[in-house]
Amino acid sequence: MLLCTCPAVLPSRCRPCAHTLPRLAASALMVLAVLVSACAGFAVHRAERAQALAERGHRHLVEGTALTSTGPVFHEHGMRSLPPVSAGWEYPHGRSHTGRVPVGRPVEAGEPVRIWVDDRGSPAPEPRSTAGARGAGLVLGVTCFLLWSAVAWGVHHAVGALVLRGRLRAWKREWARVEPVWSGRAR
Repeated sequence: MLLCTCPAVLPSRCRPCAHTLPRLAASALMVLAVLVSACAGFAVHRAERAQALAERGHRHLVEGTALTSTGPVFHEHGMRSLPPVSAGWEYPHGRSHTGRVPVGRPVEAGEPVRIWVDDRGSPAPEPRSTAGARGAGLVLGVTCFLLWSAVAWGVHHAVGALVLRGRLRAWKREWARVEPVWSGRAR
């Protein structure tokens, strides 16, 4: 619920429910924020999922054989990396390939290694997962909602400040007209 942000200079009869139109507009913006964010999140999820499924249709996991040994390489500041290993594999069936492929562990020559390849048998990155598509949709949806909410909050408060400024000017003009009569100075 959006609360009234009336400053202390307004009369005591200023209540949170006194300014319903700006509150309804802000509430409508928040509902719209939820809808737009959900649509954006679902659209990204759908696109990412389609891309992941397309990649899965053209990437294949084959077993190859490490031709050389590899171990971790230690860099300055204690960083560690695993360089690619030379490996041989067969894909499509009967067609031999060799090349350097990434492995996630140290291997010795002759050990089996898992290699992702494309339809031609060339090394390819592992295909995206559908869980990653869900994560991307969720992150974009939440980010979109937060940004939309921040904009709605800013617009709501900016419009409220402009309306309040106009009301205070009108009251000041009215008071300038009424005060001499009310105080008895106008006689």
